[in-house]
Amino acid sequence: MIRFFRQLRQRLITENRFSKYLLYAIGEIVLVMIGILLALQVNNWNQNRLDKNEEVLLFDAIAKKMNHNRFQHQRGIKRYTEVVNGARKMIKLSRKPMHDSLRSHIEQSLFDVKKRFLMGKSNQTSVYDELIASGKLNLLRSKKLRQALTQLKANLELLAAYEDLQNNFVDNHLSPALNRQVDYISITNIAVDNDATNKVEGFDYEPLSANADDYSNLLQDRTFLNLLAELVTHTNTLLPIYQRIGENIQRIDSIVKPSF
Repeated sequence: MIRFFRQLRQRLITENRFSKYLLYAIGEIVLVMIGILLALQVNNWNQNRLDKNEEVLLFDAIAKKMNHNRFQHQRGIKRYTEVVNGARKMIKLSRKPMHDSLRSHIEQSLFDVKKRFLMGKSNQTSVYDELIASGKLNLLRSKKLRQALTQLKANLELLAAYEDLQNNFVDNHLSPALNRQVDYISITNIAVDNDATNKVEGFDYEPLSANADDYSNLLQDRTFLNLLAELVTHTNTLLPIYQRIGENIQRIDSIVKPSF
């Protein structure tokens, strides 16, 4: 084919047929341009196909990460709800006459108020960060998905900051007050015995006193009750953030999972 066009061009030049040669030259340029455009189109089609395949893989990775984040979300909500409920229960019990039937409730509440979970801290590198670092964020064609990932990252960072505040309050204020007045090793052992699903290991330990503590002095301590009220305030700042994170996860799932 190339040889035919070369011979045709040579003959037109030899016969001095300039007008036809000009038409031929234009036609040859047009053919070359069409060939280039077709090659570009094929290349674009192939690249789009590769990008779509990569996007499917990214959707799968994001869905798996959301499954993990959903587990963390549920665990964190449960833990911090137990913290709030435990603190509120002890504040209520402080207004009631103390008797043996309340002892187990107080001990469980004393165990609950020191619970914690670090979802924000454990996700300091989010899915969004991983996509940015790999240069693959632009492969996600859904603007809603990119926005949802951005919002999830922002809420995880906010959660990490409030986790620090809550944990520092427990470590620096609540725990010292408890350690001065409560045999916390016994409290932990009792909580482990009462809950087979608890992931906390008990201690091989004999109580310091043979007399059971009725905790009446503790629940009449105004400083301790004020600390419980502050604990509720600190912990309640975490729960709305967890709620928003749950909404982020649900929104991301609704976009990535229908693709499978």
